[in-house]
Amino acid sequence: MAANSDDIRKTIGRYVEFMNASDVDSIAALYAEDATLEDPVGTEPLRGREAIRGFYAAAVGHVKLEPTGNPRVAAGEAAFPMHAHLGETQILEIIDLMAFNDDGQIVSMRAFWSTDQSQPVI
Repeated sequence: MAANSDDIRKTIGRYVEFMNASDVDSIAALYAEDATLEDPVGTEPLRGREAIRGFYAAAVGHVKLEPTGNPRVAAGEAAFPMHAHLGETQILEIIDLMAFNDDGQIVSMRAFWSTDQSQPVI
């Protein structure tokens, strides 16, 4: 049985919460052992929970996430828009796409963004 929509939305909420709390271990635990992460889309995907943990270890403390709309969930996947606050000076618009396994773990995360979409904090 696929992860249900409510569980997926809760996982997304925990993802944002853990990112903003700089809780690398909890972020990594949201991912399946063999998950992939492509952030941003077009870069070489990272494979496996430990590689993904390393990615977040480098990012936490530098990025704060702010959801800007409700997740759209269908068929075990979700897309959701966010602002990533990069320090005090820049905001980056992002759309994350995540796929989930039957246990509700993230099996794939793809982040759609580019630096030409950043804007100064006003």
